[in-house]
Amino acid sequence: MSKLFSAVLVVAFISAVFAGCGGKVEESYQMVTLREAGHSNIVSPGFKFGFDTPKFVAVSGEVGLVREGNLIEFFTGNDLENKLKRVEGKRFVAGTTKSFSPRVHFSVDFLVAGNDTVHVGEAGSPKFPTLLKGFDEGQYEEFEYAGLNSSTPSLKDIYNMKFKVNNCRITHEEIRNAKGEPVKVYLIHLPKVKFILEPLDPGMELVVKALMAENLYINGAIGYGGMPSETEFPRSYRERTNIGGTAKLEYVKYADQICPSMGQ
Repeated sequence: MSKLFSAVLVVAFISAVFAGCGGKVEESYQMVTLREAGHSNIVSPGFKFGFDTPKFVAVSGEVGLVREGNLIEFFTGNDLENKLKRVEGKRFVAGTTKSFSPRVHFSVDFLVAGNDTVHVGEAGSPKFPTLLKGFDEGQYEEFEYAGLNSSTPSLKDIYNMKFKVNNCRITHEEIRNAKGEPVKVYLIHLPKVKFILEPLDPGMELVVKALMAENLYINGAIGYGGMPSETEFPRSYRERTNIGGTAKLEYVKYADQICPSMGQ
């Protein structure tokens, strides 16, 4: 095993990154697994931990989800989503500082791949998803949506309804709107109709990205606010694309927890 992946990682190779700080960097990062980082008997001054090529399931802006088996933790960092692209496909070390507020997470200080070091640093205002063990699902209807399609009579049946959905796919793709303009949207696929999802809050988007990355179906609820406008979704467009309008993703289930949309 190379010095880079030894039991204790001494950050000598990032001194150039911090040259403007003055002096030599002497901080030590204890190399651990994700599970070990959660144990109190692992000693690391300043809660400095190094991870060998952590598996980022999904990243959105300043927040990422890292999985190790059935364990999932949050990693944060300034422009983390873009900086991770610089080590994509490579073996790398993530040097982190464990933080406990506003929830337990690992703030990424730097990424090292071979002789390349990427300084990351603290996130400005990371947007964590809300993950709950308990959640009142009673406000969402049990609705037989298998026959639902993009026709006007069918859509009238769900006017202003919030209903549960199970084993549905979500995709992120470029489509053409009714004006023929290309737009990138999230689509939820019901058996016979698709809905464009209203903009997702940052936390919900992170969870949705994780579900897509792991090829998991969506279980949760959507809210349909009303009939699509004839300007945005004329009947000819709905018949051609099988898109029945827009819907709000109310909540989704992930990792034995529930992520509600912000404001729920």
